[in-house]
Parts: sequence; C-alpha cells; structure tokens
Amino acid sequence: MKRSVDVVFSLIALLCLMPFALLIAILIWLETRGPVLARPHRVGRNGRMVKVFEFHTALTDPDAMEMVGGCHGEQVTRIGGVLRRLGIAQWPLLINVLRGDLSLVGPRAELPRYVGCYPTADRKLILSVKPGLADLATIEFADEKRMLAGLEGEELEQAYVEQVLPIRLDYAKRYLEQRGFWLDARILLLGLTRGFLR
Repeated sequence: MKRSVDVVFSLIALLCLMPFALLIAILIWLETRGPVLARPHRVGRNGRMVKVFEFHTALTDPDAMEMVGGCHGEQVTRIGGVLRRLGIAQWPLLINVLRGDLSLVGPRAELPRYVGCYPTADRKLILSVKPGLADLATIEFADEKRMLAGLEGEELEQAYVEQVLPIRLDYAKRYLEQRGFWLDARILLLGLTRGFLR
C-alpha cells in the first residue's frame, strides 16, 4: 500500500509540475550554461548511498561543499536563490520517490557525515526503512531554523549535530514506533499544506 501511494502520488505530482519544472530548467541553463540537476548523496535504506535529484542552485559541487542549511561561502546562483526561498529546489526528489529510492513519508534522508553521528542503535533502526520527503519533524519541529539562524561554517555544523540532530532522531524513532497508514496520511496532508519539499 505504501509503495502504491508513493508511485501514484509522485507520478501525478511530477506530471502536474512538469511545465513549471521545464521553465525552471531553462532558466537555470540560461544562467549557468551547465547541468540543470544536482545529484548529491544521501544515505538510504540499509545504509545504501543514494544520489538524489535536486535543481542546481549553486556553482559549487553538491558533495564537496554541501552543508546543512547551505554551504558556507558557496556561490548561489540568482535563480538558485529564488528556488531556495520559494522552497521548490527539491521538487525533483519526487523522481527518487518514483524510482523507489525514497518514500513520501519516512525519516529524513540525511547526509552521510551526519548519519555517522547517530548512536549505533538509532542508526540501525532508522536505516531499516526508506528515508522520506516528510516526517514528524517536518510538521512538528518548528524551531530548527530559529536554532540555526545566524550561524555559519563550523558553528552551524556543531549546532546542527549537538542541538538539532538529537531532536530529529527522537522524531524519527517516534514515527517508527507509531507508523501506519493514518499517521502517514496525516503527515502527508500536513506536509502538503506546509510545503514539505522545502
């Protein structure tokens, strides 16, 4: 059932968003004359590395410079800045859902270096399922941006690992303890109204 919902929803969403995505792709190419999509790495189910699809928003390599909340000193393109502000830079993640790399609902697909900070038991539990676009933290954890506001570089990394990541792990474990069709439906519905691809 979960996989069927993933396929149907992502396929319909991709078809509906296609005209806008093509326009965005043209604007990215006109500005950079380079690739339209970035393919940064995330950790998937059972620790498998997954290359996810995102619109190219910076001139830096997505893996070499990637950092939570954006890269310190990265060169964000003009169109990339707009896409980030509007929360649509990650629309192409729906391709990963359609392919089966991600699910619509599940624990956040995290960067490899942050997964390395998970306690062993938490890592085993959380990586036992597909990561998702929306989770409990997406709809209930409203303080993440406030906690990271104004921080850059190493301070940003430290704050994320020490303050934000433990909270996100608690939400992920709570989701896995309570998961089911109705919880997924609630998260998906609330995620849609709040822009869960931000």
